[in-house]
Amino acid sequence: MTSENTSTHDGGQAMGPSKEMPSTFTKRQRTPITRMLVVIAMLSLAAGVGLGYAVAHFSASSSISPPGDAPIIKGISKKTVCNLVSNAMQQQLSIREASPIADEQGGASCYLLMTEDEAVEPTGFVVAFYPTTESLQQTVDGTNVIPEKAEPLLIEGRAAARQVLYGDAWKAQLTVDVGDGATLYVERFGPKDSLSERELRRSVDDLATSVLKSQRA
Repeated sequence: MTSENTSTHDGGQAMGPSKEMPSTFTKRQRTPITRMLVVIAMLSLAAGVGLGYAVAHFSASSSISPPGDAPIIKGISKKTVCNLVSNAMQQQLSIREASPIADEQGGASCYLLMTEDEAVEPTGFVVAFYPTTESLQQTVDGTNVIPEKAEPLLIEGRAAARQVLYGDAWKAQLTVDVGDGATLYVERFGPKDSLSERELRRSVDDLATSVLKSQRA
């Protein structure tokens, strides 16, 4: 679900000369979309929304927003998408390079690499913003992976769904409903067995929480 390269952060952090992402990441771009994975992704988000509203119904203290509420993240483009993750958080995550890309249908993604860009087995994060359901559907990749059942949860009071996928690389993918059909997407990826399942889950939860808190600040 994700992809590519520039190197200057709008937040002022110079990340190295502009260049094309290596072939490893080119392969990860949206090539033919696998319908089964599209359905999984959309059902995952729907499951998260369902849980969110159920919790809101039973908890007077819940701050979950109703469908169609104003998005808490908006106006994100290739130019600004990497700024969703603060410089301080990038340092905390040991990010070496932040590489933004524009996606179809108005979405934007940022690769946050923890390894050198020539690495045979890259490790890092992807943070993306999709303004519509259609733009989210365009991003599902068709790589050969084995997905776990999606887990609905709440991130900063927002309905979300998380899924772990296994293959040559292991990934945790998290979608968060940020209002009015818009979605925040966070992925953690790395070589097979390089992280525990618990670390994968916690890493995307923590980064998504950081992004949402920074948007509210």
